[in-house]
Amino acid sequence: MRVSVWVPLLVLGLAIAAPASAGKLYKWVDEKGNVHFSDKVPPEAAKLAHKEMNQSGITVKEVARAKTQEELAAEAAQKIKDEEARKIAEAQAQADRALMLSYTTVDDLIRARDQELGVIDSNMDTAKLTMASQEKNLSDLLAHAADFERSKKPVPQAVNDSIAHVRAQIEAQQKSLIERESTKESVRKDYEAKQLRWHELSARNANTPAQ
Repeated sequence: MRVSVWVPLLVLGLAIAAPASAGKLYKWVDEKGNVHFSDKVPPEAAKLAHKEMNQSGITVKEVARAKTQEELAAEAAQKIKDEEARKIAEAQAQADRALMLSYTTVDDLIRARDQELGVIDSNMDTAKLTMASQEKNLSDLLAHAADFERSKKPVPQAVNDSIAHVRAQIEAQQKSLIERESTKESVRKDYEAKQLRWHELSARNANTPAQ
């Protein structure tokens, strides 16, 4: 930055020359490092950092330079990230409160897990019984269709439709069993994560001094 030794004298001169009702005195440094003083900031310097001084040359206000488009974009992006992080932290805090309120001990968690798995197993048992009945029905329908074929007679459309319908039911039950088995695994993992978090929160609470 290039600043002449007569700058203070210039400020004093401007202050003396200015009438008592004069407004403000501004100081700024241009892009080449030259220091400027004036009673107003010209348009070409409006985006630069500048200082507002009184008639004694004392700085009373500082104005930062205008931010670039890149800086503004970066600030906007950071603001979005900060807001997302805040929402995640808030959601985690709510989940933690719900966890500790719902389960007083680890045994409570285990009982809840076993109960949920038990419901799924019960539903799977029912589905298996239903599928066994459907498979028996399908076997009977196929045998009935075979009787027509052995008699050199066409299989009635109603029989073929019933066979297709029962096969679709069996496939749906098989798919349901696979999905429920996957659900059981998800439940196990969910409760494993809950137990881990429960222990973390319990340890944290134990180490937190009472208010």
